[in-house]
Amino acid sequence: MSRNILIVSAHPDDMEIGMGGTVAKLVREQAEITSLIVTDGGRASNPFGWTEQRMAEVRRAEALRAAGVLGVKDVIFCDQPDAAEEVDVEAVRRKLVEVMTRLKPAEVYTLHEELDRHSGHRLAGRLVRESVSESGLTPSGGVWAYEVWGPFARWDRLEYIDADVEKKRLAIAEYRSQVATIPYAEGILGLNRWRAVFADPMADAPAGTYAEVFLRVALVQ
Repeated sequence: MSRNILIVSAHPDDMEIGMGGTVAKLVREQAEITSLIVTDGGRASNPFGWTEQRMAEVRRAEALRAAGVLGVKDVIFCDQPDAAEEVDVEAVRRKLVEVMTRLKPAEVYTLHEELDRHSGHRLAGRLVRESVSESGLTPSGGVWAYEVWGPFARWDRLEYIDADVEKKRLAIAEYRSQVATIPYAEGILGLNRWRAVFADPMADAPAGTYAEVFLRVALVQ
């Protein structure tokens, strides 16, 4: 029997950058992934002179293609403005509670509400933690934070993604509007390589070539 997993991002491309390899790995293990994206990403890096609406439309299409690469079952767009201070937090919280209640996910993933350097990412992480508590959900596999804008100094879980790193690379590449100016794949795969090489200071040799790491999110019931 497949298990439901919910992944919450602040923007299109957060999931792919932070945990694309683990997503593909989970799909191979027969998990059904639902991706929920809080903002429309309309104020992202934009060397094309597009309007904010046009950028949002492009990024929605990119998110759907990237999800297809990874094997994500469903993508939910909250379509909030791409600025943390303009997000309707009550509307997002209601949506999160509704989705969590319907899916009853075994695991939930999101961004870290304190350690990520992006304010929109921190907001998404906080809303997820609050919504899990409000929904009364106790995910059997836990609630986890993945890293994007800010490497974790420690971690509670490490996933080797050697078999899925190419899917991660291809999924990030679908965000053509973003990688046109920022080499996200190079940056994050360099970090994933470092994670694998330096995972265990006592090991005689690395256990893998690329790895993603996660911090457990503590819930207050």
